[in-house]
Amino acid sequence: MQQVADWLEKLGMSEYAQRFAENRIDFLVLRELTDQDLKELGVVLGDRRKILRAIADIDVIEKNAPAAPARATAAQRRTPIASEPIPTATPPPISAEASGERRYVTVMFCDLVSSTSISAQLDAEEWRDLVGGYLDAACAAATEMGGHVAKKLGDGLMVLFGYPVAQENDAERAARAALLIQRALAEVNRKDTEAGKPALNARIGIETGAVVIDAAGEIYGDAPNVAARVQALAEPGTVVVTARVQHQVAGLFVVEDRGSHELKGVPEPVTLYRLVRASGGGRRAGQRHLAPLVGREEEIAMLMRRWERARRGDGQLVMIVGEPGLGKSRLIEEFHPRLREVPHTWVEWSCSQLLPNTPLHPIADWGRQRFGGADIPAERRLADLENTLALVKLDPAENVTLLAPLLDIPLPQDRTPTLEPEELRRRQLTALTNWVMAGARTQPVVLALEDVHWADPTTLELLRGIAERGALAPLLVLSTARPEFRPPWGMRSHHSTISLAPLDRSQVRQMVGELASRYALSREVVDGVTERTGGVPLFVEEVTRLLLESGGRGIQAIPPTLQQSLTARLDRLGPAREVAQIGAVIGRDFSYTLLRAVTAMEDRPLQIALERLAEADILLVQGLPPDADYRFKHVLIQDAAYENLLKSRRQVLHRRVGEVLRDDFAATAAVEPELLAHHFTAAGRSDAAVEYWQRAGDLAMVRSGHAEAIHHFSVALDLLSKLGDKPDRAAKELELCVKLGPALMMVKGPGSSEVEAIYSRAVALEAGEENSARFKALWGLYYHSMSSGRLRAATAHADELLGLAQRLGADDLVLEGHHAKWATSLWCGNLAAAGDHSQKGISQYDCTRHHALAFAFSGHDPGVCAHAAGAINLALLGFPQKAMKLSAEAVTLARSLSHPYSLALAMWFCAIVLQIGRQRESCRELATELIELSREHDFPMMRGAGIFFLGWATADGGELERGIASMEQGLALFSAVRQVTRPYMLAVLASAKADLGRPDEGLELLKDGLALTAVSGEVWWQAEMHSLRGRLLAACGQTDESEACFRCAIEVSRGQSAKTLELRAATSLARLWSDRGRNAEARDLLAPIYGWFTEGFGTPDLQDAKMLLDALAP
Repeated sequence: MQQVADWLEKLGMSEYAQRFAENRIDFLVLRELTDQDLKELGVVLGDRRKILRAIADIDVIEKNAPAAPARATAAQRRTPIASEPIPTATPPPISAEASGERRYVTVMFCDLVSSTSISAQLDAEEWRDLVGGYLDAACAAATEMGGHVAKKLGDGLMVLFGYPVAQENDAERAARAALLIQRALAEVNRKDTEAGKPALNARIGIETGAVVIDAAGEIYGDAPNVAARVQALAEPGTVVVTARVQHQVAGLFVVEDRGSHELKGVPEPVTLYRLVRASGGGRRAGQRHLAPLVGREEEIAMLMRRWERARRGDGQLVMIVGEPGLGKSRLIEEFHPRLREVPHTWVEWSCSQLLPNTPLHPIADWGRQRFGGADIPAERRLADLENTLALVKLDPAENVTLLAPLLDIPLPQDRTPTLEPEELRRRQLTALTNWVMAGARTQPVVLALEDVHWADPTTLELLRGIAERGALAPLLVLSTARPEFRPPWGMRSHHSTISLAPLDRSQVRQMVGELASRYALSREVVDGVTERTGGVPLFVEEVTRLLLESGGRGIQAIPPTLQQSLTARLDRLGPAREVAQIGAVIGRDFSYTLLRAVTAMEDRPLQIALERLAEADILLVQGLPPDADYRFKHVLIQDAAYENLLKSRRQVLHRRVGEVLRDDFAATAAVEPELLAHHFTAAGRSDAAVEYWQRAGDLAMVRSGHAEAIHHFSVALDLLSKLGDKPDRAAKELELCVKLGPALMMVKGPGSSEVEAIYSRAVALEAGEENSARFKALWGLYYHSMSSGRLRAATAHADELLGLAQRLGADDLVLEGHHAKWATSLWCGNLAAAGDHSQKGISQYDCTRHHALAFAFSGHDPGVCAHAAGAINLALLGFPQKAMKLSAEAVTLARSLSHPYSLALAMWFCAIVLQIGRQRESCRELATELIELSREHDFPMMRGAGIFFLGWATADGGELERGIASMEQGLALFSAVRQVTRPYMLAVLASAKADLGRPDEGLELLKDGLALTAVSGEVWWQAEMHSLRGRLLAACGQTDESEACFRCAIEVSRGQSAKTLELRAATSLARLWSDRGRNAEARDLLAPIYGWFTEGFGTPDLQDAKMLLDALAP
């Protein structure tokens, strides 16, 4: 039994060892296990397949079974990013599951009408033969168009187009097959009627969409059901398609709108169309308005130069080469109208993917367009041809009999050529060439041959002859081809090639802008289009249209119009398709070493597959294996490869990728944990995913990627909630909550509802235990209360935090306890306490030990905050020089830490110090830098602060209106996130309004600010608000009320020991008394407070006081 357990472990399926042991399965029994046995043991399908493959080699297994598989050591697994992973204990190669795949297919349902009543009139054998003839004809018609007959349902058929191999025009093939079936049935009926048998009528419905097809060929999805419902609504002898199909084949068929219909089991009404007949036009006929041509100016200029040479008789052949969607046909369409002023003949032949082996099929198709189809009498078409030949001076008698059959124009029996086939072919090619040359002699000719990669050999031979003879004629031959086409002729001097490249980013933005000119799409959305489309114009157009249909929201779906072509490209890859799918699971970018480790393939077959993918323009490659790196050329092709996988298969592959990254690429896992988180999430391994999302969030916080950290922690919390009850779930949830909190503060603002919600959730989880987790949760609630202007609640939290930290005895938590106290003390006007706590913070702070606290608490460095808050405190206490020195130290410290938000906070607090000290130019410089920093790192609140202080410096410099406008803008931006310091900012704005001569507006602002202080408890600037109110009232002539305000300001400032604000209030009151002749009282009031100061005598406040004292001197 142990041998079987070891064998299962080697296969990576040790979870089944106990079940095998309980059922007494040893190596002798192992050989005889069947799929059903394994299913009864509870082995999932994918693992059953792997076990059965391993049992097939049981002799080798049995011989090696006793030896336990080697295990990679931890040291071996910790390999550098660029190194080759250790192949120890490598699992068997990941091959495609036999359980099926997801496909985008077109489904055709064909059913006989009134078959029951007809069968009742016939003998069973006669009915069998009658139906058999119809089914044979229908199957032959469907198969001719590339269809796969999935089921015969009595007298009905279900045919798939796009499975097992997709073509880029599967919807067109289905539509043509349906019309072909109806014509084939008409021929069957003609023969049956002649034999006296009843005629049959069929009706056909077609739908396109995503399905799952399992290994047995069973089809799951809406498309078959819708196709069946549509078929039931069709009239006898008709073909009806849905709007999805019509969108895919627009311009190729004449259709009749049948209106919107409710289909059973389909939630939304479906618009239906009856196919009347093929239109005979190219794909562009009848399609919607052309997308703007962008980025092809050089190519158009080259075509114009070649045209000018051709007009002068120097014939030219230009090959336009590019992968699908780059705009080969669009380039020709843009070129054509530029010739309208010059007499010329334009001839356009189109090769068909459906007819690559039908000789000269482009000429026949052109002939039907030029001279008419079967609905035009043959005699009339023949006469038109004869007249056309005569106009270019070709003998109709000699050429009509040769050309008419090629143009699908019937000839009378007596004019049918009787030449040998090879001689007839030679003369026909000569006649066609002569016709083109004769037309060119009459006036210059442009011959455009589209999609020459689908041309039949005879058409290519004709093209070569025309190009050679046209070298000395006024003839321009244009041909479009894909990169894989190799022309069967050598390059000549009059030949040239235009190779189309994808659009660059600016060109994609221009194209999206023109397509969405009436919509305001964000730059992020437009960049998303660029990333997904790789600059392919067709992809850009379709993705943008789908984007607009979705209302401008970001999209990840593949546009239905591109599903067919992308799937067809993948199907053409052969065995390399599976490698592309595994690469798509890994991501848009992957290394050779990672892919090899995931697939466990040998180097040679893997390299062959990768070379095939590179040649097919699926992958871009840099370097050589094993050091090569690969990238999907377009996100859309990656998405298509990924979407073809069953969800169960995706999960298996994602798990495999995650485990390989974890075990063999430790360095990558350390620096990019979100990769492993993504793969384990997609694999359904939520436990592992939570761990790696948390690591990714931690790393994002260290890198100041706050928005990314919010995403990572939030995903982890969401996954955790789905894991069910586990012993450590609450602890893990609490840990994630307190990690998410600081990131939310940075992006949403500490006063936001999101911050309150996450910390309230954390407090509820910690259940009252005294530990660091409780401290972090309470700290978050404190910071939210403080930032939202609820300082009384914040003060209570701060007291609790410091006490808890001291009881826990953790110096880092004690530092954060003082952090909470210096902030609340400062804003509450308790300047002595603020100074004490900030000084303790400065003395206890060690940047090497404590900088990490920024990522666990407020998002800013506590040492920076201690210096910066201490500087504001000193400025209020009356030490302006010390304040400016300490604030400069805060900025310097923040710069040394290379932590953007800490630097922003230091600049904000320093700007307050400079504004208090009325240092206009220094404040202007600092505010400008703060704006740039905040814009770069997306700190809206800090950007608002920067704009506000820049506005103050502007207003203080005399540009009042411009400065006030900036202050109002900055205040609005700031207040959307944070409320603390808002009363101070209102007061500064009120002062500017008064200077502009709007004291009433200033008084209203002060009223609002004072009301806020009463509610919030934020009184540190209250004294200055009373002083300012007094000055505004004095300006309005209300001297008594003004004096009361100044007295109140002096009382408040003395209570706070805010000497700077006391000086301002005393100066204002002394000036008022002086104006009333009370000079002695004014001098007695002002002299003591002025005499208290020991520094800062060059500041405006002290200079104003000194000037007034000098004026009051007896």
